[in-house]
Amino acid sequence: MTPWPGIEIRLLIALERVGSTGSFSRAAVELGYTQSAVSGQISALERAVGVRLVDRVRGARSVCLTPEGAVLHRHAVDITSRLWSAYAELESLRAA
Repeated sequence: MTPWPGIEIRLLIALERVGSTGSFSRAAVELGYTQSAVSGQISALERAVGVRLVDRVRGARSVCLTPEGAVLHRHAVDITSRLWSAYAELESLRAA
């Protein structure tokens, strides 16, 4: 059994972008989603891990990661980096 079976990669990618940009709307633009879709992905991730990851301030343009969110964000950065690395490696094999 794996920990957190409800976690999908797209949810970690959303957290990575929200944490890196400090904004649901900027993350949405970068990911090609709506702001509400990114917010929903973060909510789904919070349900899956069982803790609040992002402090949302109504009407504010920016968001802050909770301490738990900062920990998971650090891992999400590593995971997404590894995915990009795997993608580049496969692309170079295909081009050869």
